[in-house]
Amino acid sequence: MSVCTAALLALLGAGDAYAATLRFDGVVLDGLANPRGLAVGPGGWLYVSEAGRGGDGPSIVDGAGETVSFGRTGAVIRYRAGVRESVLSGLPSLAPAGGFGATGPHDVAISGDGRLHAVLGFGANPARREDLASEPGADLLGRIVSVEGGAVTPIADLTEFEGTHGPDDEPNSNPFSLVEVGDGFVVTDSGGNDVLDVSATGAISLRTYLPPQLNPLPFGPPVYQAVPTGAAVGASGDILVGQLTGFPFPVGSASVFGIDTAGSAVVIAGGFTNLIDVAYGGGMGYALELDSDSLLGPLTSGSLFSFDATGTKTLLYGGLVNPTGLALGEGGRIFLSENGLSPTDGRVIALAPVPLPASLPLLAGCLAALGAFYYRRVRRE
Repeated sequence: MSVCTAALLALLGAGDAYAATLRFDGVVLDGLANPRGLAVGPGGWLYVSEAGRGGDGPSIVDGAGETVSFGRTGAVIRYRAGVRESVLSGLPSLAPAGGFGATGPHDVAISGDGRLHAVLGFGANPARREDLASEPGADLLGRIVSVEGGAVTPIADLTEFEGTHGPDDEPNSNPFSLVEVGDGFVVTDSGGNDVLDVSATGAISLRTYLPPQLNPLPFGPPVYQAVPTGAAVGASGDILVGQLTGFPFPVGSASVFGIDTAGSAVVIAGGFTNLIDVAYGGGMGYALELDSDSLLGPLTSGSLFSFDATGTKTLLYGGLVNPTGLALGEGGRIFLSENGLSPTDGRVIALAPVPLPASLPLLAGCLAALGAFYYRRVRRE
């Protein structure tokens, strides 16, 4: 057998080993409490928001009708080259008994100068925050905060805005994703089903509201909530926003929207299920599914997709256990929060590009030589 033939067979025989676009590249952090949004900051530090596990403090009924209790178990940590550091701990958190699916620090954003900002969720009628007023730090729920030197400074009260200006008939506020834009921010509020602009001084305005959509399933209510989740700045400066969808969580009904400064929302890519985060980089969009067979399905596996300017999507990696956050690193690496609804077993993993088969460069040389051989033969004939 010739060397070139062996190279061709090696490539063809690679089969599914090279069918995946990304490979698992290790666990970066583990033992996390409901990890959510991620951000890569200056110096290559990876920042992770932990929603915590609630606590044994006062309880309220959240927007899903579940009783959740207060605790100061939320946190922000960071990681680089094997070093794990606590950036901030003791942040407010709300969770049902057992601590699963907590609400607390949901996302982080790092300024070019290294300043850290975080957004904290709430997940209930804004009026219910008063029931927690006696607890130190509870007033940070539903706000954007800045963190500097261990000090936390409130920037904008998103939950108060939803209570007084929100377009929904039944007020609910659960800020989820935080994107720095210019000297301000864009925030998705999954409870209010809207996307908000926040100025550097904390002034809040409504960019757009995502209305309920017709339910295609033969059960459930006639419409389901849009539920915006992850957000990122797209190619043209528009904000890309992923859609979780509300009950009954129809499979294939989630979309990525592009939202301009005037609030016009268009579908950039569709056919997803329960999107929880999005990212953009290198001319490509990325969409992360929390649960690919829907939150009513028997499985808890999510998937990561890429999508191009035409909306064409490609599966990059599947079988993720309830992933909840996404960040793009250097060299094509992608960081994901996984098992993100667990109070003890959350983790951050890395995915990396699949290397080319060792036989591919040899095969390319063989094909070039073969082409030259046939060219000379045709010339002689």
